[in-house]
Amino acid sequence: MISAGEYIQFKAFARQDGFFLGLFWSILFFCFVYSIHVPMLQFVYLSGVVATPFVVLWRVKFYRDRILPGVISYRRAFAYGATIMAYASMVLTAATLVYFYFLDGGSFLSALKESFASAELRQSLSGAGVNLKDLDEQVSLLSQARPVDIAISTFSNCVVMSLLLNLVLALIVRRKEVTN
Repeated sequence: MISAGEYIQFKAFARQDGFFLGLFWSILFFCFVYSIHVPMLQFVYLSGVVATPFVVLWRVKFYRDRILPGVISYRRAFAYGATIMAYASMVLTAATLVYFYFLDGGSFLSALKESFASAELRQSLSGAGVNLKDLDEQVSLLSQARPVDIAISTFSNCVVMSLLLNLVLALIVRRKEVTN
């Protein structure tokens, strides 16, 4: 059981780490959106996605070693990592809303439809076993979604993925006793 002061400290550090992770994710979101026009941004986006677990692990280790006395339970490590990612999800959701309400104007979905309409991509997807009819239905459904629907979907996906990821990260970072 943690004290009220420790809980306040926990929330403050998690909020701060979550805000910066959310900014990182928002930059990755914009890289993903504009990778349709600038393919190099797809590499930046994928690199950032791969780096996310390491960033969270680094921040939980920092919290364990610098804020706590070098010891953290599995539950607290899980809670801290999940809280960081929940706050980051809120920041990303806000960025998604702002983008789709004010900046996009339908350009992302039209570029997505255009790219999926290209004969080369359709041929390679078909060769990979993708059902093109299902793909066309999914793109059609996505084009009917409101910005708030996309933002809610983004938030829920991030929260679910963060819970699953933190099950493993907490195992890695937990420490029962201080090592010299």
